[in-house]
Amino acid sequence: MGDDCATNVHLSVQIRSLHNLIRRYLNANLSHETRSLTGVNIELIMFLARHKDEEIFQYDVERRFSITKSTASRVLGLMEKKGLIERRSVERDARLRRIVLTDTAMDMVNSIETNSDVMEEVLMEGFSCEDRARLNKYFQRMRQNLLSTGMVGGCHTHPNHEELK
Repeated sequence: MGDDCATNVHLSVQIRSLHNLIRRYLNANLSHETRSLTGVNIELIMFLARHKDEEIFQYDVERRFSITKSTASRVLGLMEKKGLIERRSVERDARLRRIVLTDTAMDMVNSIETNSDVMEEVLMEGFSCEDRARLNKYFQRMRQNLLSTGMVGGCHTHPNHEELK
């Protein structure tokens, strides 16, 4: 960053601080049944719920959340032990294991969604549609800047899937 853009606080510090505040807000408003879930569990449940009619595999989770294979394997294994997901073989290739939410996790989706929607309204209060679009574009550019270094994961895509949101 050039001197003409210098600020007292790095944007990355502000982003991390905002992330922490969002987590604390969400955790403070969790329903009773979702209190035992981690933030990652909640994000994965919502991702799988949004894509429930698609075949989602571990590599999709790795790509969507920019995490390593070992991290994805560990998180998914713990979620399986908690009874939140099941991994099911697919007919075309028994080596592939589709990730599916259990009924227990599906029952939590509405509560999580409501909490997330309320937080999003609070977070974006006073922002116009144009502000939101610009902010989203900036975050995408920052993410791409980091990915383009080749030093962090999340760059790989599977040929059968478009970018998952």
